[in-house]
Amino acid sequence: MNTMQLACFAEVASTLSFSQAANNLHVSQPTVSHQIKSLEDELGCQLLARSTRSVSLTDEGFALIGYAHDILELSERAKRRLAGAEVVSAKTLRIGVNDGIEAQAISPVLAELRRRDEGFDPVIRMAPHSVLVEMVEDGRLDVVMEYRDPAGAPAGATVFRRLREAPAALVCAADDPLADGANAPVELAVLGDAARVAVGSPHVLPPAISAMQRDLLAHVDPKRVMMCPNIEVILALVSAGIACTLLPDVPSLRRDGLRFVSVEGVDPVIYGVRTRHGRLPKLLSDFIALLA
Repeated sequence: MNTMQLACFAEVASTLSFSQAANNLHVSQPTVSHQIKSLEDELGCQLLARSTRSVSLTDEGFALIGYAHDILELSERAKRRLAGAEVVSAKTLRIGVNDGIEAQAISPVLAELRRRDEGFDPVIRMAPHSVLVEMVEDGRLDVVMEYRDPAGAPAGATVFRRLREAPAALVCAADDPLADGANAPVELAVLGDAARVAVGSPHVLPPAISAMQRDLLAHVDPKRVMMCPNIEVILALVSAGIACTLLPDVPSLRRDGLRFVSVEGVDPVIYGVRTRHGRLPKLLSDFIALLA
């Protein structure tokens, strides 16, 4: 797999046109076709459904497209950094988030930092958590939002800074029968009575949330499990009353029409941020204080 293959695939996925993708990439259409065909052969699956009139993503194509954008973005950042094109000033804060919900949750903090200094320059990166931690370790990010198990932070070039404890919660629609008696804790086994249960892919969710949801899966018939690519999709299904789920109870996940019911027998997770060791720059210290 190489960046040319991924660039051709990402461009066709965006335009749904081989000819337009070729024009945008300044290559020939046969080149685009060859690169995508070689990528499909390497991965052993079809990424695009082609007909004489249309092009569309297959399920495998949808699964790959996010990773393709991440790889291409990291490649471009590496090129700019090595070329000296990326300048990080004292007013730049590079933040890693796991999903769009976290990006929205930090918006009020960013607004306050901008109010204090109009020169404030935030850079937000979204990627799988393992990638974000690597970016903090090698200095490409200043801070990463993180859920973790209370047992302890791994040793290394980074340190976890605790913000709050987040207990496990059954999350369901307000009119779901499981929401009855929402003020009283429930046992995890009660979720075995749910019609359907939505969980996230362990390749995308933070490890602490994946571990929490594995506890849930032990009580549920696999035929009733809906595997989702991220928390946004999980909450969309729950809001629609199609499924319930198990998530940490943090303010950024709460919204109208949902009920968060405390669950007994499931360990809480800790929500916080990961930074490099050492004294924090003032801008980063202010960000963490406001977030807390």
